[in-house]
Amino acid sequence: MPAFEQEWAAALEESRRAFSLAGLYGVVQVWQAPVASVATVDAFLDSGRDDSTFVDLEEIRSRRG
Repeated sequence: MPAFEQEWAAALEESRRAFSLAGLYGVVQVWQAPVASVATVDAFLDSGRDDSTFVDLEEIRSRRG
């Protein structure tokens, strides 16, 4: 998770300068939802459910543009 590591490193550095944990707390809050959803996504993929009937979001966005 390079993006998390970059954000965490930047927040850690800011925390050291500002003597505040607010930046670190913010990074954790932002990343909690994606990390929590990993198990759900894995379970869906492992279930063998067919998701081929879904519409590609990028296709819908390109139609609006």
